[in-house]
Amino acid sequence: MIKGIQILRAIAAITVVFFHYQFLNIKTGDFGVDIFFIISGFIIAYVVNKTTVDFFKKRLIRVVPLYYLATLLTILVAFVFPQGLKHVIINTEAVVKSISFIPYKLNTSGPILSLGWTLNNEMLFYIVMFICILLFKKKSYLVPACAAILIIFLLCLYIINPTYYPLNFYKSGLLPEFIFGLGLYHFNDFYQKRQSVLINNLLIALGFISICFVIVSDLFLDITYLSRNITKGIPLLFFVNAFLLLEDKFNKESRIIKIALKLGEASYVMYLFHPFIIFFLERVVYPKLFGHPNGFLEQFAMMLGAMAFVCIISIGLYEFLDKPIMGFFKKHQKIDVLKGVKSKESS
Repeated sequence: MIKGIQILRAIAAITVVFFHYQFLNIKTGDFGVDIFFIISGFIIAYVVNKTTVDFFKKRLIRVVPLYYLATLLTILVAFVFPQGLKHVIINTEAVVKSISFIPYKLNTSGPILSLGWTLNNEMLFYIVMFICILLFKKKSYLVPACAAILIIFLLCLYIINPTYYPLNFYKSGLLPEFIFGLGLYHFNDFYQKRQSVLINNLLIALGFISICFVIVSDLFLDITYLSRNITKGIPLLFFVNAFLLLEDKFNKESRIIKIALKLGEASYVMYLFHPFIIFFLERVVYPKLFGHPNGFLEQFAMMLGAMAFVCIISIGLYEFLDKPIMGFFKKHQKIDVLKGVKSKESS
């Protein structure tokens, strides 16, 4: 499971990078966010069925430090290159709501770091699961309860059809993808004991047909009248499931798999910081080196170069920024735990 999930994280991050690079205005790749959310639902279900100790604290440690750094970097870039980030509104309300994971809209500006809209969804999901942990002592209740709360919440939003922006944001967002991931965990747990080669092959084939459908529909079909949760979420659920079934096929000794696993580890860094890398390349590096070429081959080469550069820098940031930050917080978390144990012993 771990190898398949990590490779999926790499794929999700790279597709989002491709989408934001806007190569020849090809509008596909944003489905990486749907993959991230389905994975998140699956992983959180897996985690809470193992242990619920310090659940919310661990989630905050994983998400918040890098997000705050990326938000701060956005503010700095907006002041240094105001023409490059005209759409970003920076004031007290924007800062407070951005760092508090509260959805908002100021003219065309959302979170200061625009990618923060996904983390607003993620944080609500964590809060709902944390509430379930507080309410239910039995681990087997947590995933169904969390899914039920999210479903009821969404149904209420559809019924009342709110105009209040934060509620409307969640109504039209990707919360169903978390539910898909929670459901996939239970399906995977059930199916692992009843696997058959034929069904495995059919499900794997369905997964890869589904990702092809998503890409083709992005490029050639106008199905925007349907919910994204239907056109992307459900097909990508089968795609994620295919990678879970392929877990034993991923050879960790393969160089390609090793690179994919490393990119999977660095996927959160890549997701948060790739806009800055692309911005730097497109506004500073490429104009000086290549000017503004119109040829397909030149633009294709520049796109590949940007993707490679993003991957390399992301791995570097993961090793020298993300890992030390996580190590620092984990170390202090252990110290807090030890203090608590000692205080109990002394009392």
